[in-house]
Amino acid sequence: MEVLTEAGKTLIPKMKTKKCDEQIKKILAIKIFLAHILKDCLEEFKEYDPYDIADKYIEGEPEISVEAVNQNEKEIIKGMDREDNIVRYDILFYAYVPILSETVKLIINIEAQNKFNTKYPLLKRAVYYCSRLISDQYNKEFSNSEYGKIKKAVSIWVCIDAPKNKQNTITRFSLKEHNIIGEAKYNYKDYDLFDIVMVCLGRRDSENYKNSLRLLDVITSADFSPEERLNVMKNEFNIKITKNIEEEVTTMCNISYGIERRAHNKGKAEGIEETLIGTVKNLMKNLGIGIEQAMKLVGIPEGDYSKYRRLIEG
Repeated sequence: MEVLTEAGKTLIPKMKTKKCDEQIKKILAIKIFLAHILKDCLEEFKEYDPYDIADKYIEGEPEISVEAVNQNEKEIIKGMDREDNIVRYDILFYAYVPILSETVKLIINIEAQNKFNTKYPLLKRAVYYCSRLISDQYNKEFSNSEYGKIKKAVSIWVCIDAPKNKQNTITRFSLKEHNIIGEAKYNYKDYDLFDIVMVCLGRRDSENYKNSLRLLDVITSADFSPEERLNVMKNEFNIKITKNIEEEVTTMCNISYGIERRAHNKGKAEGIEETLIGTVKNLMKNLGIGIEQAMKLVGIPEGDYSKYRRLIEG
């Protein structure tokens, strides 16, 4: 197997395409993969088998956001709006879980995040998404002053390129009760209205590299072939390999391979270019010759002289 040059490695993140991002969303939206995420990330599902979660508790087909919709230009319809003029959700769906004597309805958002370090704190964006999931329930889940009907909102962020100090971790953020004066007690379900979960992938040498962290890395990484991915799913996670799963995984691998090959070829070309420039500079310095004579000695075509002159003198 050919090894990427350093130039090629640095190009891969820049060559992430919308097609690749959309394919990751399509794979993550497959119910059995969502079920593994829910089992590891939410207390409500930790005791359930992934196939029970997928078959019994995830409602309908999860929606995948493709294009932003301007809230002011569309009709208000009953049900779930995947996107509005400010928030664009990757995956959005309802899930139900029996708790004690009642069935609790959750509104769940999954985000596939390629870039962790952005110009804003990612966690603040997650808080905003949860806030919008709650406020958007007006005239859908409740109206007027029926605040008791508000459903819990959950936003789970799968961070593919996490910083090293956060890799292979799952962290949940939620509302908590803190007594300042006295010991008053409130009903937990009245304020347990949102969870934010940051799932940070990476560090395959870590003892935490298992369960959904392992599965999500295999799904989203470009380092695995289709056969390797499917084997891990089948043998380590007892996932039934359906035709849909096989097709989506193969498509993901083909896209990843295409990006890697383009990065390799471009990186290889840039590596050759850098070598030629360095050699010309050394000849000029050590032999005391002019730039054109040096370019001729290293075999640069005469038609490329102006290009290399700009790069060398640049």
